[in-house]
Parts: sequence; C-alpha cells; structure tokens
Amino acid sequence: MDNLMICVMLLILSGVCHIDGATHLGPECLDALNPNVTTVYKTNLKTLLGSLVVNAPLQGGFFNTSVGNGSGRVYGLGWCRADASPITCSNCLNDSISTSFKECPESISLAIWSSLCNIRFSNNIFFGELWNSSSSSTYGNHGLDDPDVFTRGFSMMETLVRNVSKASQMYPTDVIDVGNNRERYGLGQCSQDLSESDCVKCLGELLTTYQTYVLNRTGWEMLGVSCGMWYDDFEFYDNDSRPNIPSPNPSGISVYFLRVNNFFFFFVIYSDNDCINSCDVGCGKRWYKKGDMILALVAILVLYNWIS
Repeated sequence: MDNLMICVMLLILSGVCHIDGATHLGPECLDALNPNVTTVYKTNLKTLLGSLVVNAPLQGGFFNTSVGNGSGRVYGLGWCRADASPITCSNCLNDSISTSFKECPESISLAIWSSLCNIRFSNNIFFGELWNSSSSSTYGNHGLDDPDVFTRGFSMMETLVRNVSKASQMYPTDVIDVGNNRERYGLGQCSQDLSESDCVKCLGELLTTYQTYVLNRTGWEMLGVSCGMWYDDFEFYDNDSRPNIPSPNPSGISVYFLRVNNFFFFFVIYSDNDCINSCDVGCGKRWYKKGDMILALVAILVLYNWIS
C-alpha cells in the first residue's frame, strides 16, 4: 500500500485510559516550549485551560478563547458531546488536561480527543481549522451484526453527515427500525468553529477511513479532534443526563484503530477490574502473568484480513 505503514501494537493501558466511561487516547504532543517564554506561556496556558473547563460546560459544550499577548499568547478550544451534562463535560475536560500534562509537560501545542470531549491549544491561532491528521475508532466488545442491518445502519450514518448543517450545534442524531422491535441509533458532531463544508468533510473522512474496520459491528465510535461519530443498538445519547458511552468490559478485551497521518496503529487492550477509572501505568500487568499472547496472533490475523 503506497505511503502507508501498518503497525501492530499491544498496548497495556499505558497510552489509553478509561475514566468515567470516556476513553482518553494519548495526546499529540507538538512543539516544545521555548525556554524564553516558558514562564509566561505556562501561566497563560494554566489560565486558558481553567477557562475552558469552566466555560465550555456552560456554553453548550463549546468554548474557544485566547490568553496573553505577543510570544506568550496561547489559543485554546474545548468541546464536549452535546448530550453530556455540564458536570460530565467539566470532568472530562479536567481529565483530558491531566492526561495531557502527564504525557506532554513541555508542549506549546497539543491536541487530545476522547469519547466525550476534545481539547486543543497552541501558540498559533487555529480556530476554524479542520484537524484531520489523526483519528481513532473502536468497537469494544459489541459483537457482530447482521450484514444487511449493518449496511442500513451505515447508510443512516452517511445520511447524518449530509444533514449535519440542519442540526442544532452541528449535532445530528437519527434512529432506524431494523425489525423485530430492534433499532440502530446514530450520532455525529463537529466542533462548532468548523464551517459546514469542513464538518461534512471531517465526518465523511471518518466513515471512509474506518468503514472496513467496523464492518458488521453492532456498535462503534469514530473519533477525531474536530469531529466524532457514534453508533449502537441502544439509545446511548440523552439530552437530559450523562451519555452512555460504550466502554470495555471491566475485565476483557477492547480493540482500537488509530490513524496518525499515514500511519495506522492497531491496539489490543486487556483491562483488569483494578484499572478502570485509572490511568496508572501499572495497570494491565496481569496480561503478562496470564500468558495470553495468543491475543497478539489474533490481532495480527484480524489486521491482515482487513488489509488483504
């Protein structure tokens, strides 16, 4: 495959954390701090991030602003899934910030995305710009669906993309009846600073990139810095309460697919009960004790079949 490298990785909860139902992928650490502006920039960044945590939940789950002047000026943006309550939104943003500074303590620019919220900051203005250099997808332990049902559900998601401009807060939802008292639910959302055309492009690229990966899966999510899509067989979104986020079983296997530029990473994650709601590096050590290395072979076979 031209300009494409496939990497198979087994990640034991060191770069992916599960906090309060949200999956936080490791942040993209960009430029390092210039020693000449470290103190000023760090002070302004702290003020900015605090402002995002306070204001985004109170303003429909989206807020962007800047703090400071000259070389010490920092621009930031935070957004949450529109059905997240203010408390859930605030907690997710706080958790994302904590994860970011553990992984990228000296970054002058950073982007992190999760199931519930996204944060980005930089010393250069980026508002209104589409971020499509990296994204991720997962289907957890949802199992397989009838191929005909999946086709209809995926078509619904494609329609969501086309109708995004008609939805409040760039947050379209839909549901289809698939027979036998069953439904499939879909949700899409873009960062509110995007234009309609960039929103459509962002969501469309997620579907194109991960369609084969989630093929015939009953539930899945596709996440990027600027947009996200969610799909399942139950009504996981709720405008009045905390959203239900499909997450890994307390003890089980979750599968993630991550794209960074032209590099694809395939993650198989084993979760222990003690690791849920924690980002401690020590989590997942029982993987080695159990000797379940057969999972590595399964991951390789699945990936091989996907690219063949």
